[in-house]
Amino acid sequence: MSESENVSSKIWDYIKENPKILGLPISDDTGLDVLNAMRDIYEKIQDDPKIAADMLTMLAGVILAAAQGDGKEIIDEVIIATAMHEFDSGVKDILNEK
Repeated sequence: MSESENVSSKIWDYIKENPKILGLPISDDTGLDVLNAMRDIYEKIQDDPKIAADMLTMLAGVILAAAQGDGKEIIDEVIIATAMHEFDSGVKDILNEK
């Protein structure tokens, strides 16, 4: 492992062990753990770059919506998109069509 990979690993491990270091209010009752969202995307990059790109786009959308005061609406959309993705993945597993 190179020195830069070691530093990278330490950063993501630290974020995993210390959740909610940097929060972003999305709506009155919802917040986003920005660094852990980024860690999730980082981990997904190796496994499935397409899904990682979709996750990054969703994160950007959530941050943009929060900045514009539309956090509640985008959270609802992200929840639906996540549920659909999990459903699709579950059906593929059942049908063994990976």
